[in-house]
Amino acid sequence: MGQATGTWVRLDDKLLEFFRRPLMCIIAGADAAGRPSAGRGVGFDVLEDRETVDVIFSAWQWPRLAADIRQTGRMAATFVSPSDYVSFQLKGAAAMQDTGMLDLDRADRFMTAATDELESLGVSRRLIAPWLTAHEARVARLAISEIYVQTPGPLAGMLAGARSQ
Repeated sequence: MGQATGTWVRLDDKLLEFFRRPLMCIIAGADAAGRPSAGRGVGFDVLEDRETVDVIFSAWQWPRLAADIRQTGRMAATFVSPSDYVSFQLKGAAAMQDTGMLDLDRADRFMTAATDELESLGVSRRLIAPWLTAHEARVARLAISEIYVQTPGPLAGMLAGARSQ
């Protein structure tokens, strides 16, 4: 799935195609004591290097995430296609970034696509609305060091991308 470059994993064409689908996203972090935090991502951008992903989330809805990412410099982001449950988890070093207008535009497009996809699967818009908000949007930049298959089935939990030593 990924080609190793340095200590980071580069997303291949198959994964880039996956990231063009309507997706849902869960972000996970932990503080220095190992206490977990999690939240829902509401947008993302795969950077040109294919080794880095900016993930957008609401600090209003998930207030511990930014602090935990700043404290430990680590995070995981799991992306799921709601139509077929194809899922991948990206892990690696992370840092908080400034949030710009392009990030807010990406969040709007992500939330619209996710809402439309979930509605097509029978989930009411009024149920979806509280899940997806970009209020107090923040951006975490993830340098990918590991990719795991999370699609339910025999490959779940398997490393999807090779990491160089």
